[in-house]
Amino acid sequence: MGKDSEMNNEPVAWYYPGGSPDQCTTNKEYAEMEPAWTPLYTHPVKELTDEEIEHIYWSLDSTGYDGTFSFIEFARAILRKAQEK
Repeated sequence: MGKDSEMNNEPVAWYYPGGSPDQCTTNKEYAEMEPAWTPLYTHPVKELTDEEIEHIYWSLDSTGYDGTFSFIEFARAILRKAQEK
């Protein structure tokens, strides 16, 4: 279930939608016996370089009363940039 599954875009687990939250399996053969099992996939990590993070930091507007921005604004800016990738 490591990189091979992710690279082949194969499910890493299955969830049974009509069951309780703990009805999940990583057993492919078991999940394929019942079509109601929903495959779950991973998504590749979207990383930012140190330079990209620094650029985000310096490009944020200083909107706080003391000329700074909040850590929430910084975190959201990083998330937006990562989602663009």
